[in-house]
Amino acid sequence: MSAKLTKKELKSPDAFQTTFERVGDYISENMTRVMVVGGALVCAVVIAMGIYFYWSYYSNSALKLYTKVQGNILKSGDNKETINENIKIFKDLIDKYPYSWSGRMAYYHLGNVYYNNGEFDRAISSYEKFVSKTGTDKTGVKFLTLTSLGYLYEVKKDFKEALKYFEQAQSSYNIGFEVIGLRNIARAYEELNNKEKALEYYKKALEKTTEPAATIFIKRKISTLS
Repeated sequence: MSAKLTKKELKSPDAFQTTFERVGDYISENMTRVMVVGGALVCAVVIAMGIYFYWSYYSNSALKLYTKVQGNILKSGDNKETINENIKIFKDLIDKYPYSWSGRMAYYHLGNVYYNNGEFDRAISSYEKFVSKTGTDKTGVKFLTLTSLGYLYEVKKDFKEALKYFEQAQSSYNIGFEVIGLRNIARAYEELNNKEKALEYYKKALEKTTEPAATIFIKRKISTLS
């Protein structure tokens, strides 16, 4: 059985009541400050929610356009009309949604289209823009882009520039592509008449190669350069 409260305890306010009264007094004395702080908090919440919903709409709209390209390819293949329509969609993605994932990927795919069409300068421009907008990559797309830039400069007979991009590719995420990257670097050094470095990279490629045909090819290269 609980003890009875004394008259003194009944008359004195409890801790909650006292705290509540103090808060009420503070608010009354600092009404302007409280209203400003409260308004700022409400504004911050509204802005954060607005940004979230806008970004969600922005990203989803870009993804719908990006998905349309894939649908066009599945439906009509790579005929001229489909390619032209896809080029237009990629350009729309770049213009309207430059900060989205789909907008960045549009540069890569546009580069591939130009590459396949033999429009090498346009391909280089698109690939370089993709690289400039892409940070850390764990998909291998950046490796493929840098490698394609290397191939394009090989076509242009600028082997020094090709080597630069092949080395950058090898420094990026290259799981599954490492041997290709090493062979590309070796070939670029070979074209630059740097036999010592070419041998070094062909040997590195040989150590990691498991394909019989590739092994035979690299051994022949090493034998010739030696």
